[in-house]
Amino acid sequence: DLDLTYHKYYINRSGIFDVKYIPDDLYSSKIDPYLNNRIIDLGFSDKNYFDMYFKGYKLPKTYIHLINGFFLDNEYNIISLNDAKKILANTKEFVIKPSVTSYGGRDVLFFHEPSLNEINDLLDSLPSKNLIFQEVIKQSKITESFHKDSINTIRIITLLIDNKVRILHSVLRYGVNNSRVDNANSGGRFCGINEDGTFYNTAFDLYGNEYNLPIDETFLSKYKIPCMGKINSLVTDLAQKFPHFRLISWDIALDSYNEPVIIEANFNMGDVDIIQPIFGPFFGKYTDDVLNEVYFNKPNDFINPKNYYDQFI
Repeated sequence: DLDLTYHKYYINRSGIFDVKYIPDDLYSSKIDPYLNNRIIDLGFSDKNYFDMYFKGYKLPKTYIHLINGFFLDNEYNIISLNDAKKILANTKEFVIKPSVTSYGGRDVLFFHEPSLNEINDLLDSLPSKNLIFQEVIKQSKITESFHKDSINTIRIITLLIDNKVRILHSVLRYGVNNSRVDNANSGGRFCGINEDGTFYNTAFDLYGNEYNLPIDETFLSKYKIPCMGKINSLVTDLAQKFPHFRLISWDIALDSYNEPVIIEANFNMGDVDIIQPIFGPFFGKYTDDVLNEVYFNKPNDFINPKNYYDQFI
């Protein structure tokens, strides 16, 4: 009872005819819940704890954590509202992101040399009890060339299978129309990255519309991501630390020195719709292994959270 509409769409966009495309409905309802523990993913996905999880790796500097309504400094010490105001008053530029249940760049706010009144108004009427206040990184001239107003990131997918972390695909996501975020749900576009760091010459939006890249052919032939091997090693090293989440979508920025910076780890629902229109089947040569495990092995206990909670009733 497969809905072949998904196959038709992906084939039409990628030009690759293949039976192994993953339909979005099966991916969301069967495959992702098998590979990723949805009972605990909300806590692990809280951006406020990335400084703990990824300690020793390069991340944007955090000025303030707001966790469940409590302000904490960058060392996770509880501070007062006035202390939080003082920290931001001494910060030239910062970005505020929802730390939980965030998606698509929703409710991300940027501040440049805010006045004391702006800071007071902001902290006296916060939109959420869970926010993270971070530096705005200065990105590589390579990624900036796609769209200068947004921090453009490399989305790279890792899969833990056969006791090894595998790199599936990489895309560059970039903003459009003066947007400060690169998310596809906010109108951003994405183009494929080859294994050697060179770019595909076309891009897509979330609805499958195809675009020429916003850079000239001279740039496209000359430049590439200079450290794809380093980025692959980084996410491979990190992914093996989270076996509860076997399919992770990493968002990595390049700083002004072309060094990778961890922006986010998405511990569920890495979007097949930004991968398959470019590369073809999401799991590629691992498709049979994934499907055999999901459909013929004993189900994981956490596939249905309701079953987990029912045991305590």
